Amino acid sequence: MSNQHLDHIIWAAPDLEYATRHFETLTGVRPQYGGRHASGLTHNALVGLGGRCYLEILSPTGPDASHDDDWSRFARATPEPRLLTYCMRSPHPLHELGSLAAALGCSGGAVAANGRTTPEGVALRWQWLAPQQASFGRAFPFFIDWQNSPHPAESFAAAQPDAAIRLASFAVGHPAAASLEALLTRLGSPIDTYAAIDLEFRLHLDTPRGTVTL
Repeated sequence: MSNQHLDHIIWAAPDLEYATRHFETLTGVRPQYGGRHASGLTHNALVGLGGRCYLEILSPTGPDASHDDDWSRFARATPEPRLLTYCMRSPHPLHELGSLAAALGCSGGAVAANGRTTPEGVALRWQWLAPQQASFGRAFPFFIDWQNSPHPAESFAAAQPDAAIRLASFAVGHPAAASLEALLTRLGSPIDTYAAIDLEFRLHLDTPRGTVTL
C-alpha cells in the first residue's frame, strides 16, 4: 500500500448538510463541521480515517454560483456526493517540491496559502501546492503543509474518540495509471493506482456499519 503520504480525500456535494446526513446513514459516524474556507466559496465537514488522514466533505456555501471556482462548480454540478480529488503530504518542502515538479514537466508550481476558522474558534493556516500535469487532470493530487496548525484528523479523533472509522484502501484509476504512479514516486509521494478506461477513484472505509465504498 503506497498511501503513507495521503493527507485527505475530498468528497464533493452541492449541499453540505445533505452529504453529512448521507455519510452518517452509510457509516454510523457523524462528520464534524469544519467551517468556511478563507475564499468564502466553500465550507466543509470532516471525518478522521485513522492517523493523519481524513475525509473532507466539501460544498458551496450558498446558492450564488456567479463567483464559483473550479471545486465549487464541480460540487454544485454533481447530483450526489462524489469524490473530487485527493491531497498528499510531501517529504520535500513545498517550494522544493514545486521546482522538482517543474523539472518533471508539471506546471503551476507556485506555493499558495489558505485557511479557515473552526467552529471552536481555532484558526487553521496552511500552505498548499497544486502542480498540474494535463494528461492526468484530477487524478493528480495537490500537496499540503499544515505548518503549525493542528491536523484536522487528530482534532476529529480528539472530538470523537469512539468514531471507529478507518481507511481500508484508496486508489486512483486512470488510463495511464503506471505513468501516474511513476511520476508521484519520483516526487516522493507515491499512491496506489490501477488501470481504468477513464478517471475514477476507489475508496473503501471500515465503519461501524461494515465496509463502505464511496
